[in-house]
Amino acid sequence: MKRRLLLLALVFPMLASRLLAQASDAGSAVDGPKLVCDEPVYQFGHVDQSAVVTNIFIIRNEGDTTFVAGMPRTGCGCTQAKLSKRMIGPGETAELTAVFTAARRAGEQKKSIYLPPADSNDPAIILYMQGFVERPAETP
Repeated sequence: MKRRLLLLALVFPMLASRLLAQASDAGSAVDGPKLVCDEPVYQFGHVDQSAVVTNIFIIRNEGDTTFVAGMPRTGCGCTQAKLSKRMIGPGETAELTAVFTAARRAGEQKKSIYLPPADSNDPAIILYMQGFVERPAETP
């Protein structure tokens, strides 16, 4: 009888932890789209004011439904963005091309690109281009 109780005392915690792990795995399933970018910040380093910096962000949908993208928005008129396709299915990728024009800018720059859903409450993604724009040398 003592052996059976001891065996139950040892086996029950293992069974309980296994059941809890299965329950938490079931609750962690993605509901809807989930946009991911492995490199959401592009560091362009030091450039001068004549620079036009381009980067292509690769966006992946790790969710279980299609993400329907709205128009990409930027935080400033010096940055433009274009998405390769508006519908990003589960497991698919899209390219977001961002272009930063350094003219009339100086110092630290951090420009945001916001990719919202077309007409839902699906999560958006925010990407950044950042670096330093050198001031032109002053002539005496």
